[in-house]
Amino acid sequence: MSTALKIFYCFEALPCFVGFLYWKKVGNSYFKWFVIYLLYIFLADLAGAIIKLCNFHNELYYDYFVVPIEFLFLFWLFYKTFQDYKYKRLPIIFTGTYLSSFLIDVIFFSKHPFPFYSFSYSIGNLLLLLLILRFFLLLISSDDVLQYRTNMMFWICIGLLVYYLGSFPFYGLKNNFAHKYLKLLKIYNNIALILDCIMYLMFTFSFIWGKPNSRYSQS
Repeated sequence: MSTALKIFYCFEALPCFVGFLYWKKVGNSYFKWFVIYLLYIFLADLAGAIIKLCNFHNELYYDYFVVPIEFLFLFWLFYKTFQDYKYKRLPIIFTGTYLSSFLIDVIFFSKHPFPFYSFSYSIGNLLLLLLILRFFLLLISSDDVLQYRTNMMFWICIGLLVYYLGSFPFYGLKNNFAHKYLKLLKIYNNIALILDCIMYLMFTFSFIWGKPNSRYSQS
């Protein structure tokens, strides 16, 4: 395992560890499931690394057991965040849209030599970015913008924005890179790891500075 990956796993484990340290603060809110989600992703990535070390391809493992869980949980998290507002149906609609795109990937692209489901990933990425934008617009139009530092979703959305916006081109074109541009694939993979580390650092800040009971008050 490379040094870069070891550093990445440390950053990935950090918000999970801090989340459990602050369990008393988040344990009575839906953010407790965010801690569980981080633990799942960390363990899933370790399992993916073990699969690769055993000289097996782990693309389908991520296609079915990691990436869909990521998008479905994040859509649920936004659903809970928008629970008291007219936008609460948006994550539900986006969930159905993503699952439809995932089904298209399974039916039409599962036999690809490098079977990373880039179509459904790109759709999920775009829908997630729209939810992040909707959150920031809602935050700006509320009194809660004055206490943004204590808003857990603010830090989570900053992390998600950095990673999913920055990695959008990479994962959208990953199969093409794997076929034709292996050197570029390695370079962009390292960039994605850096963006990933920044995202997990923002998640850590959400537990340290955030308050799970922060609510919006419409201005």
